[in-house]
Amino acid sequence: MTRRSVSEFVLDSAQTRAEEALAMRRHFGLDAEKWEAVIAALDAPTRELPRTGKLLTTPSVFEASAPE
Repeated sequence: MTRRSVSEFVLDSAQTRAEEALAMRRHFGLDAEKWEAVIAALDAPTRELPRTGKLLTTPSVFEASAPE
């Protein structure tokens, strides 16, 4: 038995079920309109995401230096 929070358990369970459900689906059919929307999204220029940039450049609490 591992000690996990409820959130960790729920997330892990949901991920496992999603992997099981999607493992059987190898082909996803789209009509022409939806296919064009996918292609347009892939071809669109990337968006600036300032909050993500900040997240990736700010040290986490786990990276804080040890007390001296």
